[in-house]
Amino acid sequence: MYIVNKSFADDECVYEMAMCINCREAMNEKLSEESRVAMFDFIHDHANIDEREQELGSDADVADYISHCITCDTDVSSLKNYSLGGMFAGEDLIKGVFPMLMCGKCEEKLNETISEETREVWDRFIGEHFPGPPSEVRLPTHKPVLI
Repeated sequence: MYIVNKSFADDECVYEMAMCINCREAMNEKLSEESRVAMFDFIHDHANIDEREQELGSDADVADYISHCITCDTDVSSLKNYSLGGMFAGEDLIKGVFPMLMCGKCEEKLNETISEETREVWDRFIGEHFPGPPSEVRLPTHKPVLI
């Protein structure tokens, strides 16, 4: 199983990453406890995951999962920046908590809750695994949001 994260700016994918579950867990262990708690609390306080899973189940169209920001419920059609996250087993999308969409504004709010230690871990990961994008492209630093 693996997670895929894509970040969009004006309908253009500017960042895409896939990470296996084992690597995701290893990355999660590197994040500060303060950040892990803060990210969990942010999602818990701003998204009703249980209600969403009951409403959508596992039979809903993918579009239904990603039609609105998971935390503020803003319609995707009005968003300039957002990220998508999905969990896969082989080629199959696993529906439940994922797939999800988070708007740029909510990502920024979530980003404000993470520690400097976590920012450094994430920036180091990006630097080691995504060397040398074109100079005009801004990679999403400081935001391990949907991973």
